[in-house]
Amino acid sequence: MPSSFLNEPIFYVVKRQYDNLSVPKLQFFSKTSAKKNSFILPVLILSVIIASCTFWRGFTTYFNVIYLAQQHLDIYEEGLQKEQTAQNGAAAVITTHRWLDEEYLARQLFKKRTGLAMPLSSLSKSSANSITSTNKIITSVHLDSAIILGSKVLADKNPSKYVEDALFIIGKAQYYKNDFSGAKRKFNELLLRYPDTKYGTEVGMLMARSMMASNEYDTATIALGKVMKNAEQSGNDKQISETHKAYAELILVATPDSLSSAAEELLLAEKGLSTADASKLSYQRGTLYFLAGKWDDAEKAFRETLDKSPDATVQGEASVSLGETLRREKKYAEAKQTFQDVLKKSRYGNSHPSAQYEYAYTADLEARDAVSGDMKSIQYKLDHFPAVHSIYFVLDTTYRSVSQAIMARSRFRQAEIFRGMGEYDSAAHIANFILGTKDFSSSEMNDYVNDRIRALTRFAEWRFQLLKIDTIEHLLGKMRRSNSPMLEGVNRQVRTEAEQKVLGSRWTPQKTPVITPDEEKLIVQYEDQLKKQRASSGVSIYNINLSDTTKYIDSIHTVAMHAHFELGRAYDNFTEYPAAISEYQQALAYSMIRPDSSVNAFRAQIIFTWVELDHDQGNATQRDSLIGILTKNYGETVYAQQAVKEYAGIADKNSPGEVAYRNAYATMKSSGLDNAKNALLAIVAEHKHEDVAARALYTIGVSYEDKPRYDSAVVYYRRVLSEYPFSRYAEYLKPKMLFAMQQTQKPQVGHSQTDAVRPQNNQSQKMLQDSAKATIHTQNNQNQKILQDSVKASINTTPNSTPNTTPNLIPPDTNKVKPPHKK
Repeated sequence: MPSSFLNEPIFYVVKRQYDNLSVPKLQFFSKTSAKKNSFILPVLILSVIIASCTFWRGFTTYFNVIYLAQQHLDIYEEGLQKEQTAQNGAAAVITTHRWLDEEYLARQLFKKRTGLAMPLSSLSKSSANSITSTNKIITSVHLDSAIILGSKVLADKNPSKYVEDALFIIGKAQYYKNDFSGAKRKFNELLLRYPDTKYGTEVGMLMARSMMASNEYDTATIALGKVMKNAEQSGNDKQISETHKAYAELILVATPDSLSSAAEELLLAEKGLSTADASKLSYQRGTLYFLAGKWDDAEKAFRETLDKSPDATVQGEASVSLGETLRREKKYAEAKQTFQDVLKKSRYGNSHPSAQYEYAYTADLEARDAVSGDMKSIQYKLDHFPAVHSIYFVLDTTYRSVSQAIMARSRFRQAEIFRGMGEYDSAAHIANFILGTKDFSSSEMNDYVNDRIRALTRFAEWRFQLLKIDTIEHLLGKMRRSNSPMLEGVNRQVRTEAEQKVLGSRWTPQKTPVITPDEEKLIVQYEDQLKKQRASSGVSIYNINLSDTTKYIDSIHTVAMHAHFELGRAYDNFTEYPAAISEYQQALAYSMIRPDSSVNAFRAQIIFTWVELDHDQGNATQRDSLIGILTKNYGETVYAQQAVKEYAGIADKNSPGEVAYRNAYATMKSSGLDNAKNALLAIVAEHKHEDVAARALYTIGVSYEDKPRYDSAVVYYRRVLSEYPFSRYAEYLKPKMLFAMQQTQKPQVGHSQTDAVRPQNNQSQKMLQDSAKATIHTQNNQNQKILQDSVKASINTTPNSTPNTTPNLIPPDTNKVKPPHKK
């Protein structure tokens, strides 16, 4: 019956059916058919009465509304159940294939970076996000229509029996729209008003999934327990299977590292399902085992999928996943045969692109394993590389204009091959084609590939810089003479070459030749030509500005340090850790004629990066040794402070510098700044590269500011900023420096040039105590007690005459300035 049929009054319905009769039309009130007319007329009158009844109109209207709402919901669910069939293999490689090997690597990288398990996507695609972009607008209209139609039923003041259906339809539509809070409200209302609802099991399942989406895992577990109990009592195998599947999803979202437990739930969910549905769950179970690193269980699950599934698409994907699993088990021959079996069958056409790429990658890994990873060996270059290169060439030729996803993976693998062979220029050339790619399976994998590509590009650039620096240093060493300027030696060599060209056989090194004016002009011309040729050919002494030789040598050494440091970071990115450490050592081997604070900060950054590498590798002995060097020689830098904080726990508070600072600070508390100033300056001279040196200058400056003697405070603030620009105290002094300089411009009434003793009130005493406690809070318990008692004793003995010399030595937040971590 059409939907419009229910909207018409019963009278018109009967009238229209009567008019459509093939028999001759009845003539009401005719004498020949009085008996028949006497029967039809009451029926028509009764129809008019029923149609005018409010109850009947409400019944027909609400039935029609619920019917239409359910129709909209059914259309949406049919769209969810449809398989996404790709137009060709190139589209399938993006839309349907799951790159398990990449996903496994991405999970390892995520755990290494964050220390947490990488969240796994849900097993079921039950939300609107799973619909393709072309159908999103249409599906959204269907869901909105279902909600609007159901709301009309709920809006009536006189509830009908269709309220139960309306609540369920609205809640389900909101669940599909990812409005989980709204869905839970409707489902709770449904269960409250209809405890024995006919939708009980399905409502419980949707409630549990909504709670999972809202991170209410404990409540979702209770809800699934109730659903499982009802399903087992009713003996519904399909509901039991769906509940086990929901349990698997709950395990994945609550504890992403419990992949094996989720796989076991999927195994239970396979019971009672059809062969086709069970094969899909076995494939999902195999992927979970693969991501968990259980290759044997993954292989068994994928083989079960091949035996059960009647679908060619599922069989093709299971075969590719089986090949990846065999490759992880180093069964290269069997894995390659599996990929070839997929390529031979046309019914696996959707899996051909991924199978062909995985075949090439398997051959690549097999060749590497044959030479034990030594890709720079002659054996690899002669016996294995030509075959691997030809396989990748076929892959590139086949999918160059078809699939960007395949091309990105192929070029990345080829760049890795050339890098392993030591051909960095070729590797960088290939890698530049996919710089900034987003064609890999996840954002984590895209970041990993882009980081390696950038490192490879920087690697080639910095190697070229080192070649230029080596050339410069060779020229400097060759042209440098004792007691002779470098430029004179360079010009003398050019002069000699020009004379040889002009004089020919007349030129002899034993005696000075006789040169005519015309020959002199020719020699000068040749000198200019030689200088221009050498300047344009590359790095030469004629590119060098020799106005300040010392500064120039320091500058090229600085560039060399940066080059080795970047090469070390690149090696670290390539997981070639011994080579990375070697580059860091070469970077630190350079010495400067005139070292400055920026050079010291860069050296500290190199050591800090080395500390991070040793920490990741578990080399605690070398890490602690480097931290000791960092704190002793570069303790004023933020890198030393960060290294101590992250990797060495609490710093050594009994070092000579710390002990000297504590004694000087105690003297300042008891006798004032004048008696402690020399001790603080001695700390700066004797421990100039430790944190206490900058702290001592900071203490003197803050003490002068508290007097207030802003001109003296500015002097020591400037020393902190100039001598220790990368320390944390330099950051804290910026606002203080501005304030002190402003105060120096104001006349100070009643202020003498000597340190006047000013009476302190109770508030000043409290500030003194708090500052002293903040200064010594990092001492051990015994030193804390001694120093606090000393400070309190001095305050109690002279309550009104203690000079305000207590600086705020510990800033409120010491974690703002952090060194940039390695990329």
